[in-house]
Amino acid sequence: MHVDDSTTIKSLPTKIEEMALEIGAELAGTQVFRTSIHDATGRTVWSSAEGLGQDDRSFVLDALDSFALEPSRPTFERNGDATRGLVAYAARDPRGALQGALLLDADRRTLAGRTGQRMTQALFARLLQQLALHLAGHQPQQLPPSIELEGQPVTLYVQQLLSLRKSGRTRRYEVLLRANTVESSPSEAPRDMLARAEDPSSGGELDRVVLGELFGWLAINHAQLEVDPAWFSVNLSTGALLDETFPEFVEKAFREVRINPRQIGFEIREIQCRRHPEQVKRFVELCDRAGCHVIIDDFTFHSDVLELLRLRAVRMLKIDASLTVKSLQDKIAQAQISAITHASRMLDMHSVAKRIESPLVRQWLTAIGVDFAQGYLLEGPLPITELASLRLTEPVARR
Repeated sequence: MHVDDSTTIKSLPTKIEEMALEIGAELAGTQVFRTSIHDATGRTVWSSAEGLGQDDRSFVLDALDSFALEPSRPTFERNGDATRGLVAYAARDPRGALQGALLLDADRRTLAGRTGQRMTQALFARLLQQLALHLAGHQPQQLPPSIELEGQPVTLYVQQLLSLRKSGRTRRYEVLLRANTVESSPSEAPRDMLARAEDPSSGGELDRVVLGELFGWLAINHAQLEVDPAWFSVNLSTGALLDETFPEFVEKAFREVRINPRQIGFEIREIQCRRHPEQVKRFVELCDRAGCHVIIDDFTFHSDVLELLRLRAVRMLKIDASLTVKSLQDKIAQAQISAITHASRMLDMHSVAKRIESPLVRQWLTAIGVDFAQGYLLEGPLPITELASLRLTEPVARR
């Protein structure tokens, strides 16, 4: 039994190794060349052969994306004429939560079922469910590294934007701030702290700390990001937007850390664009000079904001979540989403839908050409230090 040192959990859980042997016994009679088990982030937990290659790791991540987008999907594989190929099986717990995947490199003719929807026998299905429970139990319980803000421990989380269209090499994440206590939930933001950041007198202090931590993490993991590229977007508070010295802070941070500016995006809400048009234009122009990009969040196609779409730094439109929620019942919401999607394509931008609450909505959004989906039902937030898909080996330092 071999492990991939760059992505494998260092302390191999005996129970998962036992599960791998049980699964191997159940697969007797099929032609399987190698097997590996992965947790919900794509990290290799167990492998029967030498470490996975880059193509295999990308396949695992694409499979996990597919399983997250389609909660009823049991398997993932790519169409092709070759008889030998990779097949991933979803490992879901009894509640249906995705905990990881089983990856087989096999002669697909010997596997039960048809391509893309290989149904599993009852015993094999139970083994996958048991595997999911073991994977869930193996998740680290310790708190991630934190920083102190206003006397409260917080940490940077990230939430991935899942592709609804063709897969790409670059992963996209939104950076989130979360309270770092045992009682806190990854879905809960420190609301009072974020509300204070909206005060024009706050001077963008929260944004400065978040950017400082993010830039430091990017610098530490520079080599890994060259291999597995990703970009990260940060929400811009109103306090930072209205602070005259904040643009200078951003430019200085880029110079000192020397990270690739194209890895960074700033999310500006549509309501901020309407209330503070001059300050928003000034900041977008700064991003253009610096080489980073801008995302307009909660976008509804309001006429006050359309002029911003002429600026080169605006690269993504996040559709207002209320439109997505109403999309199957409200023709006006459907028209707005369709218009935003069509406009983004014409302007060579990406479109993102938020709060997708059913497979039917996701299918409709995919059909009209929305590029990405984001939401807690698809992909939950995780601490930035756990981005195992980037094969990172060094944690963010405490400050």
